[in-house]
Order: sequence, then structure tokens, then C-alpha cells
Amino acid sequence: MPPEEKRVKMDWEFRLRNYSGKMIDVIIEDVAGSDPLAPPTTRSLHHVRLNDEKTHLQFYFNDIQFLAIPVYPDDRTRMDESDEETVFVSHDDNAKLIYKLRFAKKG
Repeated sequence: MPPEEKRVKMDWEFRLRNYSGKMIDVIIEDVAGSDPLAPPTTRSLHHVRLNDEKTHLQFYFNDIQFLAIPVYPDDRTRMDESDEETVFVSHDDNAKLIYKLRFAKKG
């Protein structure tokens, strides 16, 4: 595996593994404004897996259902962290969508 692929796989799968079994808010924003805004949903995160092509993270909600979100090696894909929450964000410029997965921090 080339170093870049290994880094991407290790970073995101490793960083997100502690959220398995936690509740997350799933928010998908349409930047183009052509589609109606889907309401946010709250789901339980089963596990996260990088697809074989190393282009998308698959956020599984059970053994078979998942949301595939594109990942990039730059700041289009990132984790925004505060005292209250952690948000995984990925900007899909081709589809004109912004994916946000919000993980609440319980005190």
C-alpha cells in the first residue's frame, strides 16, 4: 500500500473508531441549492470502514446499511472539535454537497 493510502486509511479509521456504538447526527447540505434540504437524522454508528478504492468512508448504521462519504487528503475532509461536540466534515465539490456527522460529547 502506498504511504499516502496507508496514511488516509489509518487516520480516519483510527480517529473514528471510538465513535462506534455512539449516536450521531447526520447532516447533508446541498451547496448548489437545487435539491430540497434533507432534514438531519440521528443514527447509531455501528462502525466505519474506508472503501477498497480509498476514496470514501463508509459509515455503517448496522451490518449492511451505510452512508458513503468522499474523503480527501486536504482540508475538504476534517474533524472540527470543540468542548461540546466533534463534527466530521467532508465537502464534495463534484456533487455540491457538504456532509457533516456530529458526535456529541457527554460530560
